[in-house]
Amino acid sequence: MTTTGNAAKKAAARKRNRRAKAKVTNKHGSLYRKPKRKARALNRVSLVRSIAPLAGKHDADMFRVALRDPFSPSAVGCRVPDAHPLPTATYHIRASLPATTNNVGNIRFMILPSPVFTIIQGANLGGCNGYVAFAQNGGAGYLVSPETLSAVLTEYRVVSWGLRILAKDTAFNMKGKLFVALVPTTGNAPSWNTLNTVSATSISIVSEYTSGIDITNNSCSQLPGATCYSAQDLLRSNIQVLGLPTGSEFYNFKGTGDRLSLQWASGQVLADEGVFSTTGLVNATAGGRKDVASLRGGLAVIIEGTGFVASSNEFDVELIYHLEGVPNMGASANALVPSSTRPVLGSLGLVEKTISAVRTMAPVIGQLATTLSPAMQSPFARGAMAGATRALLM
Repeated sequence: MTTTGNAAKKAAARKRNRRAKAKVTNKHGSLYRKPKRKARALNRVSLVRSIAPLAGKHDADMFRVALRDPFSPSAVGCRVPDAHPLPTATYHIRASLPATTNNVGNIRFMILPSPVFTIIQGANLGGCNGYVAFAQNGGAGYLVSPETLSAVLTEYRVVSWGLRILAKDTAFNMKGKLFVALVPTTGNAPSWNTLNTVSATSISIVSEYTSGIDITNNSCSQLPGATCYSAQDLLRSNIQVLGLPTGSEFYNFKGTGDRLSLQWASGQVLADEGVFSTTGLVNATAGGRKDVASLRGGLAVIIEGTGFVASSNEFDVELIYHLEGVPNMGASANALVPSSTRPVLGSLGLVEKTISAVRTMAPVIGQLATTLSPAMQSPFARGAMAGATRALLM
């Protein structure tokens, strides 16, 4: 017998011995194999540390999607990834406003970045329906009241918002031009309390106080960056506008109370929620950064049409607002509460980088079918674009 054969037999014998030792009998006489090593005990600290980066990345991804396309189903439930310490709940508000021209076929109005202070339009300029007008200022309106909002949230912020313009008339009747422009909102917009309870203020002053532009007497067609579309363009594709903020101050939480019961003296400041003034433009409560209708750090969208069919619903404006807020658990014993609340993982730097990246990679105003060139409409090209956006955030 060769040396090689002996070595092979010895190795096989050692293997059989190891198998025999691994098999032992329990008290019932059956055979079982002993585990080779003990199961590792679960370390909860290491588990949380391993999950936390994934949760933070998920928030950042949803936030980026919500800024890039607020109408995407993937944007529902988005949060601002800025490391807010308290658990937050998410809601979204969606509405469609029919836009009707005046008796000469023109229309002009302004959409604002807030569901509680949503639209401003002047008299005899054409405008929208489908919103709730302020009791004392009918040229301005909202989608939800502070009472409705405060029933579920004590504080809130708009994570993302946007609008679509959809044609309503037939191809034979669609004529004219449509201008769309973006303007920054001011940091001292009129408070909700003022608009709803104080005697009517000129809507031109309200619009100027909100965006710095009097939409009643000034056209938006000459504004820098204003985009012009023909009426026939609306038939080819919807126009989508992204409500990107101008800065991270847009994400300061705002209170949901309308402060109707507060009696303020002139010059009094209350918890940074505003100041009462008898000499200001609105001649009453100037909304501070905590006011429910504060627009600080946002963008307003001015829409103006000329040469359309007179007194006709030529297009609709579809709106969406994604909200994040601190849930109001004590509103009522029978109140509905969110099915899920959790804190947000991230940083203020991540928020600012995401806003900058989306503004760089995506047109803020554009038609859905023509936003990407034919070369960019392939799945590979769209994936490359998404990868470039992510690279900017690294």
